[in-house]
Amino acid sequence: MAETQQQPVSRTYQYRKVMKPMLERKRRARINRCLDELKELMVTALQSEGENVSKLEKADILELTVRHLQSLRRVEQGGNRYEEGWSACLEQVTRFLREGKAGVGPEEAVRLVRHLNPVVCHQSGARMVVVEGEGPLWRPW
Repeated sequence: MAETQQQPVSRTYQYRKVMKPMLERKRRARINRCLDELKELMVTALQSEGENVSKLEKADILELTVRHLQSLRRVEQGGNRYEEGWSACLEQVTRFLREGKAGVGPEEAVRLVRHLNPVVCHQSGARMVVVEGEGPLWRPW
């Protein structure tokens, strides 16, 4: 009979043969754990919005998450446009009052700008700059 010679198996080959499936199981477990956390977060968020959520597959969880994040981004961008519009309006009011076209005295102009300024400062974190000899001047930086 012919003798079959066995090739010596290297340690790295044995290591890979054992470790590759184990690492793949750990990776899948990590993915599933994160998907479960995402599912809990999304179910809570969607139920608070009044949506009915039944059994969700992994793809459903990911789609809902993407859709929810996109809607959050849209809301956030809408808020930024509001702040930008408010700031532009405040700049125009300040310019109009400074030019003296409003027929309002300097004290009333300062009070008006101070009244409008905290709203902008509170919303955007902007700060008020006081120019010496004049009323407060709002700067968006």
